[in-house]
Amino acid sequence: MLTNMKDMQNVLIIENKKAGRGNHHLHEFRDLLIEKGINVVERELSRETTPEALTADTDNFQAVVAAGGDGTISCVAHALSGKDIPLLTFPAGTANLIAVNLGIQDNAETLYDLLENGESSRIDLAELVVGTKQYGFTMLAGVGLDAEMIHASEELKPTLGVAAYVVAMLKKIAVPEADITLEMDGKTVKTRGMSVMIANFGMATFGIPITEGIDPSDGLFTIIVLKGNTPLALVPSIIESIKAHLKVGKVDYGDRIEVYHCKEITIHTDPTLPVQYDGEVVEDACTPIHARVLPRAVRMIRAREKEELAT
Repeated sequence: MLTNMKDMQNVLIIENKKAGRGNHHLHEFRDLLIEKGINVVERELSRETTPEALTADTDNFQAVVAAGGDGTISCVAHALSGKDIPLLTFPAGTANLIAVNLGIQDNAETLYDLLENGESSRIDLAELVVGTKQYGFTMLAGVGLDAEMIHASEELKPTLGVAAYVVAMLKKIAVPEADITLEMDGKTVKTRGMSVMIANFGMATFGIPITEGIDPSDGLFTIIVLKGNTPLALVPSIIESIKAHLKVGKVDYGDRIEVYHCKEITIHTDPTLPVQYDGEVVEDACTPIHARVLPRAVRMIRAREKEELAT
């Protein structure tokens, strides 16, 4: 249990009002907290404010609620890095993959119950360097197909929601296959593929595991190289991931993906590939990139059992 609710007097809510399609129930959740006698402070994440400024006084609160998509949750998590205050994910974006991995749903009473009776885990965070700029991510970063898919999905999100990612992927008849060099913890691997993903959490859209062996609290990235030069090449791997999720039959990804584990990675590609992190495309930037794990950096409230956080 996080804390006795009679001791929880102050809760900070940080909201990105531009996230998703505005169909979440944050106000209902806020009103429920107030009804229970909790003092709620609301702050808005915008271009004029930084997560660090919004969380500078978190010693005055017993919990922080981040309401938005994966990018919002991630930047608030990084602002809380190294602090012991619990962070509750309020899924108010499109894909809400961090919430999916934590088992959290957009329901006011359920979210209140998590604050009252829920458990938390120390979760790894990650830093990404592209050129001279540094970014923080929590769920996943990648180069190649996933970055192109996210970019193509933007115009589809208002009408299709989370299905926009699938439609955007299937619209890509072919993608560049690149020569890839991975420098991982002092080891160099040369390969070819259409995408490289740096995964911290393991479940993708619709709760489908990306691959086996991804654990957000083990201090390691899981690196996935997607082989081939067309999104259709992913279909067999998706089927195998569904089998792994349902525990049906033997899982065999064959030679369609390569999987590695490391604390730190540099990715070079020829040709260069676009970059994304937590659903945000890095504009006017491409490989090479560098990333490193920040072990157990933030305390996140979860609805799943601790063992269920790993795929």
